[in-house]
Formats: sequence, structure tokens, C-alpha cells
Amino acid sequence: MVKSLGIMIGGIFVGAVGVEIIRRKYPDALGKLYARTREMTSGAKEAFKKGYENAMQSREAAEPSA
Repeated sequence: MVKSLGIMIGGIFVGAVGVEIIRRKYPDALGKLYARTREMTSGAKEAFKKGYENAMQSREAAEPSA
């Protein structure tokens, strides 16, 4: 377990250093990537909200009135 934790921490460190190098070398590319990621995330969030609302409306319509 300690070995796995060490590998995970090492991977996080290597990933952080890699992102920092890319950010310094290509600042515009990383900014565009972040913008696209935010756009996709907000689109998925809106789709989930709409689907949830539709499911709840369908559930309310299917329940018998008392």
C-alpha cells in the first residue's frame, strides 16, 4: 500500500511539473484547452439538469393523484 501511495504521489508531482513546463512554453494553448474544458463541462451540466427535470416531470405525471 505504501508503494502504491508513493507511485501515486510521484505521478502527481511529475504531472504537475509537466503541466507547468507546458504552461510556460505554450501559454495560449493551455488557456484554450481550459476554455474548451469549461465549455464541455458546463454543457454536460446543463444536459444533466434538463434530463433530471424531464425525469422528475415524467415521474410526477406517472404517479396517481390522491
